[in-house]
Amino acid sequence: MASRALVIGPGEYAEDSGIPGHPTIRPSALMYGEALAGDPMWGPESYRVLVGEEVRTADGVMRALQEAADATGPEDILLVVYVGHGQYWSDVPGGQVHFSVGSSYKDKPWTWLSSWYLYRAMRKAEARLKVLIADCCYSNMLPVLSGEGDAGVLPGVLGGRDEGSCVFTAVRNVRAADAEGCSALPAPLDRCTPFSGHLLRVLAGGTKNHLDRLTIGLLREAVRREMEGCAHHAPGMLLNDARDGTPLFTNQMERRLRDQSRIPVSAEEWIRHLMLDQDHHLDELLADERMLGDIVGSLNKRSDDASRSLAHHLDEKANARFQEAETFARYWNRVERALRT
Repeated sequence: MASRALVIGPGEYAEDSGIPGHPTIRPSALMYGEALAGDPMWGPESYRVLVGEEVRTADGVMRALQEAADATGPEDILLVVYVGHGQYWSDVPGGQVHFSVGSSYKDKPWTWLSSWYLYRAMRKAEARLKVLIADCCYSNMLPVLSGEGDAGVLPGVLGGRDEGSCVFTAVRNVRAADAEGCSALPAPLDRCTPFSGHLLRVLAGGTKNHLDRLTIGLLREAVRREMEGCAHHAPGMLLNDARDGTPLFTNQMERRLRDQSRIPVSAEEWIRHLMLDQDHHLDELLADERMLGDIVGSLNKRSDDASRSLAHHLDEKANARFQEAETFARYWNRVERALRT
């Protein structure tokens, strides 16, 4: 058993389909394959890229996905990357995101691949971590599929507790994902969609973080900063019992070029640092209960899931470390003060 990745890139459609074949789709899919082939965590035997005839039908895509899912074991990762068109029909039972395949038609939902089927195959895989990277329109609607209880239309679709999953989407607050290549990216990444191009740039160049592997949190923050610099739509990420510190790719930046030592000074510096690696230099931070209180309070004022999750993580560390009443009181007073300001 070993980790498996499937890259799906439908870029060609029938002339009368009403679906544009963006020239950025195929290069994006192929470059994901190159990134996986050159990554020591994955390698050339770990992935398959579907383009052209291989992605013409939903049945062909699902057979390939099922094959990848069946090849994973309890210690593995199942990664699915989709680059293409996404659509959401609210009048289809349950309401769900659909992915295009080569034989899809614009206004015929039954010719598209329902994300429910894709999620079902992922859920049933034995892999300890299931990751979907979705570069398409309406990808911001995908998180509703992995909610529990009343939070989603198909509760537990990616598994329950201790079956971690991550959905990384091209957009967070808008429906339309950019399809035109980003001119700020170097060749050949400028031939990719903006989300995939910037993500692939992070995979190729790595980050200055000290870690030898790119965790989920590192990847999210690095891509977000990349895309903010070019004024693209903000990407989104939903974690279901997966952790920010879970390794996903190799950090390809040379170790001598990474920041190994500098300890943050201000609360904002600490927040930027902890968003990338929530446990690095944590002992130094826990030695200053007032600073930790400022950070937790500031994080709790934010509305994004990543900030709230980090605040909860730090608060748990504080509860375990600050056993003396006076120390905990100093910490909590700073939390409340930060919430008020």
